Amino acid sequence: MRTNEEILNEIHSVKNHKKTTQHIYKHSINKYCELNKLSLAELIEEAEKEEEQGIRWKHRTLKRRLLNFRKYLMDNYYYNTVSNTFTPVLVVYKYFEIEIHDLPRIDKKSYNNPKPISFKDLPDKEIIREAVNICTSTMKAIILFMSSSGCARRETLNLTVMDYMNATKEYHNTDNIMEMIDVLNNIDNVVPTFNILRQKTQKYYITYCSPEAVTAINHHLLSRQNLTPESQLFKIHEDYLNQQFIKINNELGLGKAGNYNRFRSHMLRKFHASTLYNDGMSLDKVNDLQGKSKNSTDEVYFMTNPADLKQEYIQHLPALSISKEVEKITVKSPEFLKLENTIVEKDEKIKDYEKLIYDIDERLRNIEKKEENFKENDFEDLLI
Repeated sequence: MRTNEEILNEIHSVKNHKKTTQHIYKHSINKYCELNKLSLAELIEEAEKEEEQGIRWKHRTLKRRLLNFRKYLMDNYYYNTVSNTFTPVLVVYKYFEIEIHDLPRIDKKSYNNPKPISFKDLPDKEIIREAVNICTSTMKAIILFMSSSGCARRETLNLTVMDYMNATKEYHNTDNIMEMIDVLNNIDNVVPTFNILRQKTQKYYITYCSPEAVTAINHHLLSRQNLTPESQLFKIHEDYLNQQFIKINNELGLGKAGNYNRFRSHMLRKFHASTLYNDGMSLDKVNDLQGKSKNSTDEVYFMTNPADLKQEYIQHLPALSISKEVEKITVKSPEFLKLENTIVEKDEKIKDYEKLIYDIDERLRNIEKKEENFKENDFEDLLI
């Protein structure tokens, strides 16, 4: 008899499930099997036998098992979790062509509803400062990146070193990882441009991160060995990342917001959105930076200019910057720095020309003075 993993792997292969979906299915099926004290293969075999025996749906064990599982989920979880956990079980049965009739509908009001998260529940800058002071260099880089970019956990963990190299390409001209880090560490106020695939919508969007996040990322990369462009930008497993957020939340004594810890990855995404919006950025621009979908018409006809979006992000960057020192900086784009350097070079050339002209004038004055002295001496000689 096949194991749960073997059965799920077959389904994942046929349906081409992503890793996140595979993780959800594994979690869901494990709960379902534990509740029924049977393996997935045994549950499927049971359902097939009853169907072959012609037992009416209302009398089948499968219906009772599904209703019991849904009731268990409703008693212990919120609506979204109930839906996300229950659906994979139905999909598995339907994959094996097992007949499932409609189950009795349940009013959404019957589900546990989470307490709404308010602005005061969000971690503020002081909390984030304390968090980065007590965590590892890897977590520091992740926290500063997520809070300044608004990236969700999955997008953050999917980033590669190559993504980072491409995001910072306007500041360097190298394909060597160590050379890139060296160049970036010698430039103030680097603001990378990330082109990211949002897993939830399967659409690309553009976002940026803060210079302090860049510094932390570089420090994190320098601590690692055998880096390649294909390496994860943040070498950490999702489960371990969750554990680290729990550890930080507990060490800071932050407690919960509703049924969830106050300090978790999704709250950093909320911090990013709320901070930018309260600092005066339009809701549309905030949504652009977070990769939230527009309606289909807007997506076709209205496209955000990445250069304009970056300049607006830079204007609001002090609001997102966690370090008190970084809050006071003025971030300049590479184009602005190039123009500024050109102006400085021109100013220096003008000064050189002015000095040259002054020297020429001085020489001319000396020559004129000598000529006058010569004429006076000649005139005196004539009088003698």
